[in-house]
This record gives sequence, C-alpha cells and structure tokens, in this order.
Amino acid sequence: MTKDSLKNLVSIGILSCVLVFFFTFQLGNRPFATPDEGRYVEIPREMVATADYLTPRLNGVKYFEKPPLFYWLQASSIKMFDLQEGPMRLWVAFFAFIGCLATYVFGKTHFDRTTGFFSAFVLGSSVLYFSLSRLIILDMPVSILITLILYSFYQGFEIEPGPKRRFWLYCFSIACALGVLTKGIMALAIPGPIIVIWLSLTGGWKRVLPVYFPTSLSLFFLIAAPWHILVSLKNPEFAYKYFIVEHFMRYTTDVHLRYKPIWFFIPILIAGFLPWTAFIPSAIVDAWKNRASSLNSYLLIWSGWVFAFFSVSNSKLIPYILPMFPALALLIGKFLSDIWTNKNPKNKATLYTYNSVFCVSLCLLSGGITTYFPELLGEKADLLYYIHTLMAIFFISGVLTFSYIQRKETRVSLEKLTASIFVRIFNLRTSQVILSIICISSIAILITLINAAPYIQRPSIKPLAEIIQAQKQPEDKVVSFMAYYQDLPVYTKQIVTVVEAKGELEFGTTVEDTSSWMIKEDQFLKLWQEKDKIWGIGRKAELDRFQNLYSSFKYKIVAEDSGNILFTQSS
Repeated sequence: MTKDSLKNLVSIGILSCVLVFFFTFQLGNRPFATPDEGRYVEIPREMVATADYLTPRLNGVKYFEKPPLFYWLQASSIKMFDLQEGPMRLWVAFFAFIGCLATYVFGKTHFDRTTGFFSAFVLGSSVLYFSLSRLIILDMPVSILITLILYSFYQGFEIEPGPKRRFWLYCFSIACALGVLTKGIMALAIPGPIIVIWLSLTGGWKRVLPVYFPTSLSLFFLIAAPWHILVSLKNPEFAYKYFIVEHFMRYTTDVHLRYKPIWFFIPILIAGFLPWTAFIPSAIVDAWKNRASSLNSYLLIWSGWVFAFFSVSNSKLIPYILPMFPALALLIGKFLSDIWTNKNPKNKATLYTYNSVFCVSLCLLSGGITTYFPELLGEKADLLYYIHTLMAIFFISGVLTFSYIQRKETRVSLEKLTASIFVRIFNLRTSQVILSIICISSIAILITLINAAPYIQRPSIKPLAEIIQAQKQPEDKVVSFMAYYQDLPVYTKQIVTVVEAKGELEFGTTVEDTSSWMIKEDQFLKLWQEKDKIWGIGRKAELDRFQNLYSSFKYKIVAEDSGNILFTQSS
C-alpha cells in the first residue's frame, strides 16, 4: 500500500467515525415526530403487518403520494428491530452518511484531500443537513440520490470512453431509478436541467458521447418500472393521483396549501447552513471568478438551479432546499482548503471579520427576540436554555475569531492557548486557528441540537398510547377523535378508527369503502353506545362541543398530555 493510499484510508476512517458518531448519537432520544415520522413509520408497519408491499396504505387507506423504496427500507428495520425510534431513523442517518462520504470522495478526486475533508465536514455539520439526518422523511434520501446522480454523471463525463465511463454511467442510471422510486419524477427534474444547462453553457455536448444509451436506459427501466406498472394494474386510480396531482399539480398549484413567497428559501439557507453561512458569498464569488473550470461551473449551476426551481414552485417546505447543500459544501470546502493550505494569497482579515460580526450579531438578535418576544416560544419554554447555549457558542466563536484577526504574526503556537502537552506538536497559522475554532463550535452546535430535539417537535401521542397498550383488551377499539394523530396507529400497532378527519387520507376514502373505520359523528355516537370499550384521543374543546350536541355522550378522562385527552365511556 502506497503512502498516499494509507493517508486516504486514514482520512476516510477518521471522517467515517466522526460522522457515524454524530449521525447516530442519541438517535432514539425522542418519540416519533408528527406528522412526518408517524406517517413514514405507519406505512411500512402496515406493509409488514399485511405482507402487501405493492400498495402503500396509511391507516388502512390507499396512499399514493410517494413511491415505495423508502417504505421498503423502513419495513426491513421493523422486521429486524420492531418499532424502536432509534433503529427506525437509521436509514435516514445512513443516507446522510453516504452523502458526506460521497462528497469527500468527489472533492478529493477533483480537488484535493483537504477539500474533500472540509466539504464533507461542512455538509455534515450544517444545521439543516444534520437536523434532517435525524428525521424520518424522504428529503434526505432523495437529496442524496440526486447528489449521487450528479456526482456519477460528472465522474463519467470526465473519464475517457471505456469501461470506467460505462461503470459511472451505469451508476448514474441506477441512482436515477432509485431516486424515482424514492420521490418520483422530482428526482429527475432537478439533476436533468442541471446537466443540460451545464453542457449547453460549457459546450460539453461534443464530449458527452458515448453515454451507452440503450443499456443505461434499460437498466433504469428495469429498476424503476416494475413497481409503477404493477401498482397501476392493481389500482386503476393510481396514475391520476400519483402523476397528475402529486407531481404536476403539486409544483404548479397550491393544491397542498404550501404556498410561500418567492424569497422563502433565503432565510432558510442562511439559518440552515450555519455555522458556515458567512463563507457562502466568498465561496460563490471565488468559484464565479474561476467559472472557466468545468467543475466550478457545474457546482454553481447545481446550487443555483435547485434554489431557483423550488423558489418559483407553488409548493414550498423547508427541506426542499436540501439538494443544493452538497454543491455549496464543495464550493465552501474548496475555499476553506485554500485558506487552510495558504493557497489563497488574498488578505482574509475582512472575511474573518464578516464571520465574527455575523456570529455576534446572530447572538444579539436571538437574545433580543427571546427577550422582547417571549410569546414566540409559546409552549416551548424549555427551548430557552438551548437557545441561550447556542447564543453563547456563537458569541464565543465570534469573539475568539475577532481576537485572532488582530494578531500580526503569521504563525500562532497553540501553547499560547493551553498548557496541554498534546497540542505542543502543533504550530498553526492564524487562519488555521480560526478555522479550528469554527469547526469546534460547529461540533458544539450539533451536540446542543441533539439535546434540544425532543423539545422542538410537536408533542407526541406516545404517553397516552402507552396507557392504551397497557390496559386495552383485544376487542377494544381505538379512536382518533376529530383529528388524525399520525403516531397513534404506530404506537398502538393497529389501524385506528378516525372520526370526521380525513386530510391527506381523503383521496383513499374515495376509491374504496373505508366507512367502517373512517366514520362520521353519528356513526361514532352509535359506536359509543355499544358494549365494546372505546379508547379515544382528542382535544378537550372538541369533546365538550360534541357533548353539548349529543346529551347521550358521556365520557371519562383517563389521562391528559400536552392538551390531548385520553378518554373512554363513563361507567
């Protein structure tokens, strides 16, 4: 093994250990978040329970909003670990890890090892990416598959025709197919235009052939087509709901009531890329000045297209912007690598000052908001401790950074910072000390976010569901009253009766008979008066309203948690 190979192996090993630790540390420290985690655990739970892996169902109702790949992966976790919170989040953490590892390899291959390491670290430690690595939703898996699509294409494009190019283009086809099986055509709508725009602007069309089109296309359809064909044959209503409503109408209309202004993703990007946000403008400007580089132009078009594509969409959610993070991480990683190795001859004091001012300003702004607008936290007052912790981290990082900017010497010994014998072997430049401070602060931010996570999400139904599980008999019914609690069927491990609440389940109720468990008020009243015991969960206001309407409705409160009432019939 060569010395360079050994260094690369050690770098990958260290990076992998760090990433695995942070992506999996205390992964099960909170219940399933609603609505998303409840939904994406319940669908695979029902697949396992019914052994029907073709037609996705949510609380027994057909659910065609998304393809099944992620459900299948989650089903494998259920079979191995049952419904434990930590193991159920492992697949999302796995995709996040693969994204960082792929970014390291791509950065090392096309820039250098230091760039690869910085890029992967920046990506994994950015607040939004890290937060979504611990949340069971589809955005992380599909974002990483989009990343692999774009990495594979560029890798194949840069290699001369032959077996290696064929290999990378086959990887490209596989990633495309898996992306479609994860979140539909959107997985192609993002990388496709990026590639076309880049090839057109750089004149790369003449170099793109051969793309081994027949075999690559065959491989794509071999993976992506069978489920779409089979589910369409079994469910004639699938095509309209899946292709028209969930693809075309979701993007072009506000059918899902997710309209946000065109500038919506600007603050999301600023907050989501912390603590590296202050480096984004400089990294983009630096790449723009060197846009003659095919890779720089590729990454600029990549990040720009994702931002523009979702900004003009009529459906916007915070995680949608995630696919641009790997491209931005590579641009910033290259910029930081040049600073670390002193390849960038420019005076960087201004950049450090911007970062220092940004950190201190963020601290002061957060302090002002929490002081003068405490009502914004609402019922989440426990978050104040973690907000203050984050403020302290940003303040200390900003002040330390600024203090080192003032130093005149070109090299700073860490002995001046600590008497530890373990750091005397280091002799770092001012720039390296500053970047080290930011890296350490990013780790502190991640630890704070891990501990704050249980207080950020909506209250879970788990405490009430555990009471039901401990006391109910096999013939008892579980009812979700005037609302569909996404995690109730998960924690009770059964389809629940839902009273006057359909929401995203409405389409499924129109294509088959679900009237035995998706019921109306009068049906519930009749059910309530039968001899079978009912365990219901609802809000106090809805229960009182229903009691005022129907004098025969009497209930007994068993327990209460976060405004949700567990009730049953009066004795």
